Amino acid sequence: MDKSEQRIEELEKRINLLEKKIEALSLPNNSPHHSTRDEPQQAVHFKSWEELQPREPIEAFAPSTTTEDLSNKVEKSGNWLGIIAIICFVFAAGFIIKLSIDTGWLTPERQIIIAALIGLCLIATGFCLPTVYRQYASLLPAAGIIILYCSVFAGYRFYDLTSFKTALVLTSLVSAFCIWLYWKFSHDIYPVVAIIGSYLSPIILNLNYSSFFTIYYFICCSLAFAIISIWTRSRLISIVAAYLAILTTFVVGVELNQNIMLANSLAVHFIIFSISSYLYSLCNKQQLTENEAWAFFPVLTLFYGLEYYLISGSYPVLAPYLSLLFAVILIGLYFLTKSFFPNQEIKSQGMIYSFASLVFFHSFYLEIIPTEFKPWLFVLITSAFAFLPMLSLDSQHKRVFYIPAIMLVLIAFLEYGHIMMQLFFNKYSTSTLFAAWAGFASLCFALSRHYDDVYKKEEYGILFLALAHFLAIMSFYRLADPYGSLAVTSFWLLYAILILMISYHLKDKLMAHSALLVLGLSAGKALLYDAAMTPTAVRIFCLLFTGMVLYGAGLLMKKIAQWDKQS
Repeated sequence: MDKSEQRIEELEKRINLLEKKIEALSLPNNSPHHSTRDEPQQAVHFKSWEELQPREPIEAFAPSTTTEDLSNKVEKSGNWLGIIAIICFVFAAGFIIKLSIDTGWLTPERQIIIAALIGLCLIATGFCLPTVYRQYASLLPAAGIIILYCSVFAGYRFYDLTSFKTALVLTSLVSAFCIWLYWKFSHDIYPVVAIIGSYLSPIILNLNYSSFFTIYYFICCSLAFAIISIWTRSRLISIVAAYLAILTTFVVGVELNQNIMLANSLAVHFIIFSISSYLYSLCNKQQLTENEAWAFFPVLTLFYGLEYYLISGSYPVLAPYLSLLFAVILIGLYFLTKSFFPNQEIKSQGMIYSFASLVFFHSFYLEIIPTEFKPWLFVLITSAFAFLPMLSLDSQHKRVFYIPAIMLVLIAFLEYGHIMMQLFFNKYSTSTLFAAWAGFASLCFALSRHYDDVYKKEEYGILFLALAHFLAIMSFYRLADPYGSLAVTSFWLLYAILILMISYHLKDKLMAHSALLVLGLSAGKALLYDAAMTPTAVRIFCLLFTGMVLYGAGLLMKKIAQWDKQS
């Protein structure tokens, strides 16, 4: 306020100065004895034009909200009231439809007609409202469409007023009417409200929905909203409709106890929305954004889980193979879409790969591969890591391959733990022992192949070395255990000596330090187990041998510590 007052005072001073100069100009004309012909006019000299101008522009007090903000505020105000009103209208129509069950004062035909008229009146009222409230007015047609859907549904399911084919035709006509209404209103709030009401109303109002007609009814709704999604260029409509279509179809199908029919119905919904998404990209020349693609990920996961549950109930052997086929088809659709945008990056790539890796983990790893062969997956994954080149992954590629990489690492660690547990509890087979040695070799080979990328990073290098050492320790333990505790200790100490010799020859400080892990386990076994549980002769030899190896290793570590000083 101080700054504003200062500017106002400065402005007043300049106005006063301007008034004085104007008075000086008008004084000769006001004199009665003055003649402009006899005397020359007295000129008034201004120092400069800038004298009459403010030196700093005076800032106007801007309103707190712009016209656009005000219009948006007006457009959004009261929307929650309209949504609650829609709920009231839909419930009122639903209870009109069910009124004969309690009172019987209206015939079924009249109830359906009255409910349909209420829906049509709501739609007509939406057209009568001013165009300035077009978004708010679209709530009424949305409620009307819901009531029309419920009227057709109840007319067939409650009272058998129409045949099955007639009910399907009427449902299709209501869907077409729904599409036409969107063309008139063109607001996303209309189809979203219509979607929620159309799918949920038969279940919430308990309109005797357990029938095959309900399945076909939901398919008609999905077709209508899929077309609206393409027409309106709104992925939100397709996403919301896909969620509700899959959930409501499953709820109805479970009560029918028809697993195969339900699985086929869910597949039809998936095909409808897949074609809708494909045609959306093709017609609008606009591919899925990354956020839109990930919005479909829960839908795909839900569809996959429900389909697998239904198919495995009837065909348990075939279900995982069909799941893998589904993942392959989805990847094929991705590459087909990519062919239409050859010079653009497909944003759905990360979502597709993530979903395919999830299907692979469940169907291939958990269901198809026999248990006795699963330890070899650790060998395959580490070998693939060794032979595949290390890619410099930027942040974008990390997002794409994040979940697939997690799945592979998870499988590798699960099978590594599987191998270790079998060796530890003496429940291993010859195949498991060979897998342990093959895993040890693949880890060492992977470290040598990616020495600069992985091994030189100390935290990664020590992790790989520790994993390899534990495999070797447990394998030596199972090989030497039949010959006694002395054999186990000797194998461990000889392995530690071998590591120290190789590290000293290669001048590898990290490998030498990793040998301390093996030496520590050997010393602990000698002091805690061999010194207390073995015969005296074995006890003495174990302690002497362990002491000599530890002392020699200490001297070698001192020499290794001098490498830094020499370099």
